[in-house]
Amino acid sequence: MSSGRAQLSKIRQVLVERAEARLSDAALRLLIEQTGEALLLMDAAGHVLAFNAEAGHQFRIPVPERLEHGCLPGCDWVRPENASVPLEVSPLTRALAGEGVREERWGLRRPDGTVVVLRGSVFPISPAGSAEEAPSGVLLRAREELLPRLDATRAARLLAEAGALLGAELETEAQMEPLLRLLVPSLADAGVLFLGSSGESVRAVAAVHAEPERHVLLVEMLCRYPPDTLDPRGLPSLFLTGRTERTAELTEEQQVALTRDAEHARLLLSLGLSSYLGVPLVARGRIIGALALFRTDGAPAFGDEDERLAEELSRRTALSLDNARLLREAREAVRLRDEFLGIASHELKTPLTPLHLKVQLLQKQVDLLAANGKPVSAERVSETLDVVQRQVRKLTSLVDNLLDVSRITAGRLKLELEEMDLASVAAEILYRFAPSAAQLHCSLEMHAPVPVLGRWDRLRLEQVVTNLLSNALKYGAGQPVRLLVEADGRTARLIVEDGGIGISARDLPRIFERFERAVSDRHYGGLGLGLYITRQIVEAFGGTVKATSELGRGSTFVLELPRGDIPEEWLSVPGAPEPKP
Repeated sequence: MSSGRAQLSKIRQVLVERAEARLSDAALRLLIEQTGEALLLMDAAGHVLAFNAEAGHQFRIPVPERLEHGCLPGCDWVRPENASVPLEVSPLTRALAGEGVREERWGLRRPDGTVVVLRGSVFPISPAGSAEEAPSGVLLRAREELLPRLDATRAARLLAEAGALLGAELETEAQMEPLLRLLVPSLADAGVLFLGSSGESVRAVAAVHAEPERHVLLVEMLCRYPPDTLDPRGLPSLFLTGRTERTAELTEEQQVALTRDAEHARLLLSLGLSSYLGVPLVARGRIIGALALFRTDGAPAFGDEDERLAEELSRRTALSLDNARLLREAREAVRLRDEFLGIASHELKTPLTPLHLKVQLLQKQVDLLAANGKPVSAERVSETLDVVQRQVRKLTSLVDNLLDVSRITAGRLKLELEEMDLASVAAEILYRFAPSAAQLHCSLEMHAPVPVLGRWDRLRLEQVVTNLLSNALKYGAGQPVRLLVEADGRTARLIVEDGGIGISARDLPRIFERFERAVSDRHYGGLGLGLYITRQIVEAFGGTVKATSELGRGSTFVLELPRGDIPEEWLSVPGAPEPKP
């Protein structure tokens, strides 16, 4: 009986010891996980016995089973002051050799390519506390050394490198990503550069994240959720204020509030952003973009020095971008000038050639008749003078167009308003074009059931109608040209339709620009100014002119003009149709 009790007592003792061991082991693991430092315990053969979550965060690797030659999988030990130089011996290898390593600094290049500076110690563990025998394992304790991102020397070097990059070639938009890569990870862990303004289209032209996996997510997010100027959540508010923004801590709630749906929120939160610095790009007093910088995963928030450096970089970037824009505009202006001079020379020479030939021929005929004592034929002189007058009118029209462009550019286009009937003006212009239409085998049709009275400048209004009709005859030869005049309340409307060659959808948006042509100048004459002048005159009246067209199916030009300060009785003419709903 007593032996049974003794056996039971031994069993209880064993159970208590095992329970205490398990409790001690659980307490030890809890302490290991709760410490704010990276802890790694391995035996002499390299088997990993303990590896806490902070170690996984610092080294950015999963829990390894075994270490070879004191190296962490996918990681390289490097010098803290120069990451390009490897350490001769890793701290783990030194500890396995029996050397105690206390409070040293090491650099570690992680598998994602980022480099972290660690400060820590490595302790050799000897069996039974004997210091004479080879260690049976080592314990590494380390923490990330959070130093200022840039000192004055490195900041100056970064500015110099950025200046060289921006100054190498003024077409700088393609160089925005290399510029961001100068800042990441030197100044920030992630960055996005936006171009545009709040009232225009804004686009992200470059984006960089220090971690390759998160870089892919950042680019994917910007592609799937591009900035939207109509959605205040899609743009940094500095586009509206023009002031630098700085947020020391980006909470999850703040980030989710900026997103458009659950997937957008998932992508943004997966970037691990913790603080934000946004700086506007300002050129000539106008916001042309913004630089958004972020730090991640417990990195220190941006400070005053970081803000000043980012503002200086943004100032230089904005200046470079503005210079690039001015250069592009100058090149385009030179191209347009050269193209215009070539076309203008050809167009001015075209009427001069028959003019010169006719006058020269008439001179020879007069000299010959005078030498023989014969009178000059009045019919022949009259025919020659008709040709001369027609070519002089062409020259006058070309010169007038050039003068109008000069006046418009200088802001000297003046209007002399008087009361008139748009239908009568259109009918008069149509009558003038009748001979030209007959030569081109075009029929002219006009529908103007009632007078459309208003206050306009007669000469300028005639010029507008003339440009639209001549354009229709030029590109609609052989097809009917229809003209419609109608009133809609205080708006007068004139529509010119032709069944000619039409205009492609690609060319349609630019036909009202200066020197722009939707056809080859080899087949169609003109300076490319008629529609530009038309739009400028119409806009000076406070109206609009629009075009719709389809290749091979003709074009329709719709001109709408405010009728000005006119009596109420002018709005309702007897016999007029009801206004369109």
